[in-house]
Amino acid sequence: MGRQSAGSHLAGPQSGLSRREWIAGFGALAAGTLLRGEAERRVIDVHHHIVPPAFKAAHLEDLVRGGAGQPYVQAWTPQVSLEQMDAQGVATSILSLSTPGVWFGSVQDGRKMARIVNEYAAQLGRDHPGRFGLFAAIPVPDIDGTLKEIEYAFDVLKADGVGIMTSYDTIPTGDKSFWPVFEELNRRKAVVFMHRTAATCCLNLRQDPANQEFIVDDVRALNSFLAGGTLVKFPNMTLIHSHGDKVMAWVAKLNGAPINGPQRGPNPAWAPQGIQAQLRKVYVDSAGNNKFSMDELRALGMLSNRVMFGTDVPWGNVKNNLDALRERMGCSREEIEAVEYKTARQLFPKYNV
Repeated sequence: MGRQSAGSHLAGPQSGLSRREWIAGFGALAAGTLLRGEAERRVIDVHHHIVPPAFKAAHLEDLVRGGAGQPYVQAWTPQVSLEQMDAQGVATSILSLSTPGVWFGSVQDGRKMARIVNEYAAQLGRDHPGRFGLFAAIPVPDIDGTLKEIEYAFDVLKADGVGIMTSYDTIPTGDKSFWPVFEELNRRKAVVFMHRTAATCCLNLRQDPANQEFIVDDVRALNSFLAGGTLVKFPNMTLIHSHGDKVMAWVAKLNGAPINGPQRGPNPAWAPQGIQAQLRKVYVDSAGNNKFSMDELRALGMLSNRVMFGTDVPWGNVKNNLDALRERMGCSREEIEAVEYKTARQLFPKYNV
C-alpha cells in the first residue's frame, strides 16, 4: 500500500470530515494564522529618527548643542530600531532627522549633509523592504539646493515626504521667504513632516527646562503656517506637526477659536472655513503625548482622523509610547486603532498591507 498523505490520513470517517470539508477547514485555519501574524505587525510609526554615522561625525558638536548629545542617541544603530519595532509589532517606521536638521548656515554643507542623510535612510529601506520609509531632509534656507533635493528625494529615492524643522536661524518655517519650497511641495501634493527645534538665537534658553523653548518654537512655527497664510496658500501640501499635539489647542485659542467656546469674530482670509477647520487640516503624532493632549485633540475633532502613532526613537521608546497610548490616554479601542495604523494607512496607502 502506498504511503498516505497528511490530507488523506485526516479526512474521512475517522476524522468525521470529508476531504472537501477538511481542505476548507485547513484553508480557514491558515488564513486565520496569517491574519494573526499580520495583526502582530501592523503599527505604523511616523516619528522615528536616525543618526547616520557620517552626519554624526561631521556635526557632532552641533548635534550635542542642539539637543542630541545623550549617550543613547549617539549609540543609535538601525538594529536598535528594528529590535524595538519587532518586539512591539511595528510594521513600518518612517525615518526622519531630528533637531537640528541639516542646515548649519553653509549652502555647500547643507546640500552635502541632506544627500548623505537621505541616501543613508533610503538604503535602510532597500535593505529592509517595507520596514522603513523616508521623510527626506532638506536645507530649507537654501532654496535652490532644497528644490534640487526635493526632486532627487521624490523622483529617485521615492521618499514618502520631506522633513523640516520648526525654524531656521530665527525665522519660523511658515514664513513667506520659504514659499518657493512650499510651492513645489504643493505641486507634488507632498507630505511635510515638521519637527521642533530651537531658534539659533535661543539655544541657550533650551538648556533650562522651565523655558520650554521647543514648545515656544512649536507655537511660532504652527502659527506661521496658520495665521501666516501658508496652509491656505498651499492646500495640496499635507503638514504633519510632530509633537504638535501639545500646541494645537493653544494656537486655536491664540487666534480666537478656543476649543471650549465659539470663535471670536469672522473668519479671517487665511481660514475661510473657520480657524479650527483650517487647523484640522494639520496632522500630528502621539510621541510624548498625554491624556490631556488627547482630550484636546478629541475636542478639536482630530483624534480619530488626524493623529498618528509616533515614538521619537531614539529619544523615545516604542514600548513606552505604545503602553501610554493603550493604557493611560483615555482612548477608546477605535481611537487607538486609528492612531496606531488606520490614519497613517490613509495618508500612506503603500503601507496598507
